[in-house]
Amino acid sequence: MTKRLTRSLALSALMSATIAVAAPAFAQTQIRVSTSSPADNSLTRALQAIEAQMETAFPDDIDMSVHHSNALFKQGTELPALQRGNLEMSTPVTFEIEAQMPEYGVFSAAYLFRDADHMLEVFNGEVGERFYADVAEKLGIVILDAAYLGTRTVNLRDDRSVMVPGDLAGTKMRMPPAPAFQTLARALGATAVSMPITEVYLALKTGAIDGQDNPANLTRDWKFDEQTEQVILTRHLVQPVFISIAKPVYDSLTPEQQTELRAATEAAVDQQIAETKADEQAALEQFAAAGMTVAEPDLDAFRAAVAAEYEANGSLDDWVPGLYEQIVAMP
Repeated sequence: MTKRLTRSLALSALMSATIAVAAPAFAQTQIRVSTSSPADNSLTRALQAIEAQMETAFPDDIDMSVHHSNALFKQGTELPALQRGNLEMSTPVTFEIEAQMPEYGVFSAAYLFRDADHMLEVFNGEVGERFYADVAEKLGIVILDAAYLGTRTVNLRDDRSVMVPGDLAGTKMRMPPAPAFQTLARALGATAVSMPITEVYLALKTGAIDGQDNPANLTRDWKFDEQTEQVILTRHLVQPVFISIAKPVYDSLTPEQQTELRAATEAAVDQQIAETKADEQAALEQFAAAGMTVAEPDLDAFRAAVAAEYEANGSLDDWVPGLYEQIVAMP
């Protein structure tokens, strides 16, 4: 048993004062998983691996199904659905959690994490444990593990010089439907257009938006590269994604099922992280080979603009005191 899984199980014990009585053998537990990740993506494959392991381990007791590409719930609605009891599992990101817990908005801050390894160290350590416990207590959601969605970069319909945030002035940038994403767009110098990811391809094609930001592999998986000419490596957000389950559903599982679910999630997440790291680089190489411009901007200018925006709009006042400094100072 890994240290990560041991910590997770210990945290589960703290979150639940009692363990629910196991359901009768004839009553299957339905676990539907909703994600915005597209079909052929490492996160979707990770969820499908969890599904396969759980149904193999408990064929008569667990009925699990993965619904990708927001086929079951619209992007941005999954977390409330978990809380209302309308959905069992999902993959929320920090921005969605921040909407209800602004004290953890620091996790959505651009240029907070140096790279994927730094981000994962944070969420697999004491900071992550405290965060997971607070999410369980305040939102009624159990985070099973943190995966790596990718590092977001700017992707534009037209090929033009973008070196500093001012070069994006007037650019209509699609952002996911969460208020903190709107702040991020302003910090990057663009004008935010809130839109579910399923509408982005057509919006790019018609010119309703000028660009979008996503990890390179997701830009490819959603085929946004077909409607765009340039990727600007702003690398502004190293983004975690949380494989999560509604707490009442988690508490209804037997101890054996909980242990298996966490073990399956950890194994799937480890594979997902390795695949995503490799896939991002492969996507960028594919873009360049196809003639798309892949540009390196002035990252210091973007970092400074982002910091100024967060200070100007008062975001820092809502964050857990000292947490930003603690994360940045980690070796």
